[in-house]
Amino acid sequence: MNIYSMMMLRDSMKIFNSLIYPLSIVLALLSACNNTPQNKLKSSKSPGLDFDTVTYTLKTITKDDPECDTSREKNCRIVNIKYHVFDNHPVLNDSIRTMLLAIYPFERTDPSVKPSLEKQTEEFMNKYKEFKKEPYSQGRKYELISSTKVLEELGNLLTLQLDAYTYSGGAHGASFRRFINYDIKNKKVIFLNDILKNNYRDSLVNVAEVIFKKNEGLKPGQALSPNSYFFENNQFSLANSYVFTPAGIMFLYNEYEIKPYAAGRTELLVPYSEIKAMLKPGTIIEQFVK
Repeated sequence: MNIYSMMMLRDSMKIFNSLIYPLSIVLALLSACNNTPQNKLKSSKSPGLDFDTVTYTLKTITKDDPECDTSREKNCRIVNIKYHVFDNHPVLNDSIRTMLLAIYPFERTDPSVKPSLEKQTEEFMNKYKEFKKEPYSQGRKYELISSTKVLEELGNLLTLQLDAYTYSGGAHGASFRRFINYDIKNKKVIFLNDILKNNYRDSLVNVAEVIFKKNEGLKPGQALSPNSYFFENNQFSLANSYVFTPAGIMFLYNEYEIKPYAAGRTELLVPYSEIKAMLKPGTIIEQFVK
């Protein structure tokens, strides 16, 4: 892969990260093409913890290549978006839509037009039609694929995973994975500063760096070579994507975030036992701390 392609993919990652936070974007309500019947989550209730049952609907938006013969070709799908819509949890739903829209931000010439997944799909298909007019488009097909998945419901902690893949020309597509940590009882998205004490970041980075280097087979004082890693100024930093698990905080570096594309994703688990002194008392993850 050439340097230009590498820079383009890394810039895409930065745009994706910057669009997700903060999650206060006002989004239009949408009606998807297909809805599944209402579903109910099965909670893993820890002893002594109250929890609220959560119900949801799965929605789907799909678009096929209008010139693709579905009777002859196996894969004519261009857009395939599958996501959860939770009953009585608007903050969670807005967070999901914000992430889905950030995968392929569309251009708004009219500021009065609010972002929606339908508008995103419409623009993506229009861009694909323009792409197909180019001679180099032969044998290539745009793709916008995304889905949400409930990882766990532990007490009042609900964790979701969003997976996405986009291809809009170039050497290869880009894959992303993000997480949402949600407090069901208080109806709010949970971030690091909700469970960690003030001024925690430097201490957390130091602990995480030791674990990262050990996982990578590096010595504690060994520098992070720019030939192997893409950390800014060759300084270790935490991934923007993380999920609270029973074992600890799992940070996820997506493809091209800190390593070459071929290296794929990198997971970094920081056990609660290693950062116990940094944790606030009485938070939603206290059920996991021994």
